[in-house]
Amino acid sequence: QTKSDIDGLAITTVGTLDTGDATGIVSAASTSAAGKVELATTAEALAGSDSSRAVTPAGLAARSFKATIGDGSDNDITINHNLGTRDVIVQIYDASSYETCIAEVVRTDANNITVNTNTAFGNNDAIVLITKID
Repeated sequence: QTKSDIDGLAITTVGTLDTGDATGIVSAASTSAAGKVELATTAEALAGSDSSRAVTPAGLAARSFKATIGDGSDNDITINHNLGTRDVIVQIYDASSYETCIAEVVRTDANNITVNTNTAFGNNDAIVLITKID
């Protein structure tokens, strides 16, 4: 650029970038300002309590679980979701018609639920979706 191209512009030096590390010249991001962020680990995303790190799509996916269930004979099916809490929303639907299935759901412990039905689901006939809630 020539001097005439930039006359009248106020240019302020806030730092230099010699080594490729922008830590010294880029402020932390916030809900109202762009900036640098630190990504949450999957464990931090699963915990859901850190307000200073950004969550990736993989971290969000770690907060939910999906499985195909049914063997044609069991009315009680235990599902290990490994989400570390009983605070989960459970949805069950028919794998072919996509209709919602009604079943009793017991939050057995922080990592398992048990689905109790009056009639056994056929072989892999149902899908269960489990989502952690904070």
